[in-house]
Amino acid sequence: MELLNFELPYDRPSPLEPPPAYADLRKDSPVIRTQTGAGTPAWLIIGPKEAQSVLSDRRFAITREGDPPDVESLLNDGENHARLRRVMAHGFSARMMNSLKPKVDRIAEELVEEMRAAGPPANLMELVAHPMVLGVITQMLGVPVEDRERFYKWAIAVSVVIIDEEQGLAQGWAELLEFLSALVQSKREQPQDDLLSTLVAVRDSEDGRLNDTELLKTAAGLLTGGQLTTVNAITIGVMKLIEMGGGLAGLTDEHKLELAVEEIFRHQAGISGETFPRYARADVEIAGHHIAEGDMVIVRLEGVNRDPALFSDPDKFDPARSPNPHMRFGYGPHRCVGAAIARLTVTAAIRALANQLPTLALTVPLDEVPWTGLPLDNGPSELIVTW
Repeated sequence: MELLNFELPYDRPSPLEPPPAYADLRKDSPVIRTQTGAGTPAWLIIGPKEAQSVLSDRRFAITREGDPPDVESLLNDGENHARLRRVMAHGFSARMMNSLKPKVDRIAEELVEEMRAAGPPANLMELVAHPMVLGVITQMLGVPVEDRERFYKWAIAVSVVIIDEEQGLAQGWAELLEFLSALVQSKREQPQDDLLSTLVAVRDSEDGRLNDTELLKTAAGLLTGGQLTTVNAITIGVMKLIEMGGGLAGLTDEHKLELAVEEIFRHQAGISGETFPRYARADVEIAGHHIAEGDMVIVRLEGVNRDPALFSDPDKFDPARSPNPHMRFGYGPHRCVGAAIARLTVTAAIRALANQLPTLALTVPLDEVPWTGLPLDNGPSELIVTW
C-alpha cells in the first residue's frame, strides 16, 4: 500500500476502542505504509505473525542507528539489554511473586473495605485503583511506611494526572529521584524482603550486578512504566465488566476471574502499554513488503489483539474467552518485565471488588465517564460507582 494521506494517530471515536481504521486497513494488509504525526514515513504493523516477527527479530532495534543507547536502562538493544534482563529476572522471579501475592491481596481487600464502609457513591479511581497500584509499587520497592505519603505525592506528580505544569513535574522528578537514590543505599546497608534488596544482592557469575544508576532506573521505570497503565487496566476493566461482561458477581470463581483479567488486558486500548517504535538495522521483507534499513516500524498491539484470524468475534468483550493469546505485554526480548506484577495487581483488585461489592454499578453511562485525555496513558479521570 502506498503512503497514506492520513497519519498516526488515527481517529479514535471511542477511547475504549481501537481506531476503526485498523479493521479497514487489515483487509488489505497487516503491514501498512503510513506516517507519524510529525510527518515521518513509517511502517504500521497490525498483524499477529508480523508483530511477532518484528518484535523478536534482532534486525529491528529500539534505538536508531547512530543514536547513543541508554546502556543503564532497558531502552537499549543487544547483549547489554540481555544482561540487564537476566540480572533483573532475579527480582521478578516466581518466588518473589509468590511472596508478594498475599500482600497485594491484602492491599486490595483493605481498600475495597474502606470504600464499602464509606458508602456510595464512590470514586473507584481515587479510592481503589490508584492507591492499589501505588501500594503494590511501595511494597515491591520496600518504601518505609513513614515515607509512603511523600512517595505517593511524588508518584502522582510524575504521572502528570494531577500536576501538568512543567515546573511542578520537574520538581516532582528531582525529589523522587533523590528519594530513590537514598532508598537504594538503604537497601545496601539494611536489605529487606523486597525487589530492590533482591536486585542489590544479585551477583551473577557472568553478568555481575546492577550498579546504582541501573538500580535507580529500574525503580523509576517500575513507577513510570507501570503506574498509570495498571490503574487504567483496573478502571477500564471494571467499566467493561459492568457494562459488557455481565457484572462482577460471577468472578469469585478463580478460573473465571483469571479468564476475565486476560480479556481486560486484551481489550486495553490506546497507546498505553504499546511497544516503542523499532528501526530496521538491515533490509527486511515482512509480509511481502520491503522494509529498508533505517525505516521506522510501529507495532500496534491493540490492532493485533483485535485480529479476526487470532480471535473469534474480536471486538466483543468476552470475560470467558479461552484461549486468549493476546500480546498486551509485547513479545520477544523487550516483552514487559512487569507483566506478572500487572496480572497480580489487577487480579487482586477485581477479586476484592467481586467478593465485597458484587452489585457494583456505574452512576453514569459509559460515554459520560470523563477521561484524562493524556496522549500516552489516557484513562478515566474519575470513575463514580455505586452498589
